[in-house]
Amino acid sequence: MEQLKSLVRRDLKPAYWSWNVKNDSLTFGASFADFFECSDDDVPSTFDELSGFLEEGELNKFTEIVKCQPSHKEAGRFDFETIHETTNEQQRFSLVWKGEIVEWDCGKPALIAGQVRQKPSAAKNELSIKEQATLFKKMMNYLPDCIFFKDKESRFIAINNACAKKLGLEDPAEADGKTDFDFFDAEHARQAREDEVEVMKSEQPIINKTEKEGSRHGKKSAWASTTKLPLYGDNGNVVGTFGITRDVTRQHHAELELQQAEATLNRLSEQVPGFFYLFERNNEGQSYIPFASSGVEDLFEVSPDEVKNDINAIIERVHPDDRIQFITSIQKSLNGLTLWEHEFRVLLSKNNLRWLRGRAKPEKLLDGTSRGYGYLTDITEEKEQYEQITRLQEQLQQVIDFAPTLIFVKDLEGRYLMANKSTADFYGLPRKEMIGKRDIDIGVSEEKAQKYRKADQKVIENNEEMFIPEDKTILPDGRELWHQTTKVPFLNTDSGKPAVLSIVTDITQRKQNEIELRNSLDIIGEQNKRLKNFAHIVSHNLRNHAGNISMLLSLYDMEESQEEKEELLSHLSSASHRLNESIADLNEIIDQQYKTGNDLKELNLQETISKIKEILTTDILANNVKFEEQVPADLSLEYNPAYLESIILNLLSNAIKYRHPDRKPKISINAWEESDKVFLEISDNGLGIDMEKFGDRLFGMYNTFHGNDNAKGIGLYITKNQIESMGGSIAVDSIPGEGTTFKIQLK
Repeated sequence: MEQLKSLVRRDLKPAYWSWNVKNDSLTFGASFADFFECSDDDVPSTFDELSGFLEEGELNKFTEIVKCQPSHKEAGRFDFETIHETTNEQQRFSLVWKGEIVEWDCGKPALIAGQVRQKPSAAKNELSIKEQATLFKKMMNYLPDCIFFKDKESRFIAINNACAKKLGLEDPAEADGKTDFDFFDAEHARQAREDEVEVMKSEQPIINKTEKEGSRHGKKSAWASTTKLPLYGDNGNVVGTFGITRDVTRQHHAELELQQAEATLNRLSEQVPGFFYLFERNNEGQSYIPFASSGVEDLFEVSPDEVKNDINAIIERVHPDDRIQFITSIQKSLNGLTLWEHEFRVLLSKNNLRWLRGRAKPEKLLDGTSRGYGYLTDITEEKEQYEQITRLQEQLQQVIDFAPTLIFVKDLEGRYLMANKSTADFYGLPRKEMIGKRDIDIGVSEEKAQKYRKADQKVIENNEEMFIPEDKTILPDGRELWHQTTKVPFLNTDSGKPAVLSIVTDITQRKQNEIELRNSLDIIGEQNKRLKNFAHIVSHNLRNHAGNISMLLSLYDMEESQEEKEELLSHLSSASHRLNESIADLNEIIDQQYKTGNDLKELNLQETISKIKEILTTDILANNVKFEEQVPADLSLEYNPAYLESIILNLLSNAIKYRHPDRKPKISINAWEESDKVFLEISDNGLGIDMEKFGDRLFGMYNTFHGNDNAKGIGLYITKNQIESMGGSIAVDSIPGEGTTFKIQLK
């Protein structure tokens, strides 16, 4: 039998294997034959037959590891690697074996099982080690976030340009040998040291910790989000820490300023898209997920309907070793209303074991129900990559992948040479699938792709970096994303051709904060405008009512005829009634907080005009005013009562006030409905207005045009604002000495 073929495919699936200790038999999955391109009949079933697939040294290593497992149940998982040569002995490939004891018999192993997969070889279009080093140096120089490396005593051994600028240094080398105590206040420096000691001791990273950075040189304190990881030496031992810090001061302050306005927005997760859900626990202690995105099927192999009334379907899939901690973390978060962040494993029938990361913000409803808005995402690949890649690649990849920015390199033809996880997630593709493709191949519109290509070509032609402050992207679901981009010349050392390194930062939250602030200011401005307008209504309308009542009382005191006094008392009663109605309308406006949409009532226009004429009875009788009216009796409209009365009162009282001294006042009132709009025209034969001279100031505040000592100059200003606030308009035709016509579209 031919043991090995000359070529080995790189895209093979893992093969499952098991060793039955009792009968000393081996079992391999069908994929094992694909590794060596042999038939299923040639797959080994004993260790003797396995010798035909492994070299003697490799077979001994396999046998020693598998057969020498400890005979106690505390034994953990094991893994090892075997190396093979193709038939032409010019190519080599490796198989990675993983296994664990899955059954015991009287304290001894009865069945050992696991999987074997082919270790991927370096892809042709991936970056070389030399190129990765160059890329690392470029990113150290141009990443906007602070990157640092420290020894075991927390002394700086390397920082990037951004970090040097933050610390007030001209050269990053000036930080060598110094500690945080040289740059920050004692409290922050002490906490940073404690964190780094814990990272080195536990060899577990601290991810995105928000902390306040106080300066020891009198500078303002800043807020930062910091990630710290253990730094390993060539011998595999921890030799220090390294990490990345992002300034989140503006975001922190913006969140504080908008906290009250964003009470509902705080429920929305801003994390990477994944399995989004709404979790609830009622007063009886029952937990369920009323809403789950379709990603739950991929992560847990359950449908959204299966968890609508009970969460047990998910809990059952959590790894037994992680289940208690998983449940406890949820209970602790709900009881304390604290942020829930947790990583755990799940066991699935289709996809074996997966690592998941969850994040949620709980709250307590008025009925006592606990609710959490959150997401879960698959981090299995991230966990596996951490174990598989070389130490240099691992540390570099961590710096790149933990950064929320999009980082990628493209060649002269616009093909991707490298893309970080954020970039791949943004385009919804695995990283490896992006390599070698152009923007147009991964779903970018042709217009955008040409725009990016021209920018890259300009960077290469000028051999200088380019900064793009803002770039908007509209996602298929209609959401808008904003990015800030830095493009830097980069040399592809493998080909010797120029390329472009792009660093893209998501500034969507900053833009949204700016929009929220702008909207808040607009709302405040509108409320002030309404308040000011309301004050003018009170002042102007009540002044007319008060003047009318005052004049009636004066006439009553002067009148001797009992019959005339009774008529004046009748007018006084009517004026008092109208005053009460106006006050009631104004009180209703206050109660409804100036919400015009809630102030509307069905009003009959003819009845409203009659009501205003009753208010002006004294002026009408005293000046012998004649009215001509063409207003349909059934013409009604939905309008703010206080506004409509104020509009008609202002225009009629002005027509009387500015009457012509040489002729009797005549006022014409016409109204009609056309195309679902109501129109009103009020004409008089009074003094008129010089429109060429005063037309642009006619509706301004405190503008008067006839030298009347009693004129305040706010009536027409109020009228215009009231009409326009209801969605209408007003225009004027006037000839000095002949009269004026006001043309109004009420709605």
